[in-house]
Amino acid sequence: MGYRGIVRGKTIELDEPLPYAEGTRVDVSIQLEKGLRKGSPEAVLQLAGTLTHEEAELIRQAVSEIRKIDKELWEPK
Repeated sequence: MGYRGIVRGKTIELDEPLPYAEGTRVDVSIQLEKGLRKGSPEAVLQLAGTLTHEEAELIRQAVSEIRKIDKELWEPK
């Protein structure tokens, strides 16, 4: 029986609950998940190689807009 989860320090946060009572001792084996997790930095970088020039430019423009700073927020009133 296998479960998937995310490592957070010394804890593994499982995607679904276990069918065991609290305090039950278990033997755990760990292996890295095969494939890329959707939305992970690695998956996004892999996607970058599949974009057309136009798609990449649209993403670049969107990021540029998001990063713009509203200078009025920083000016003393």
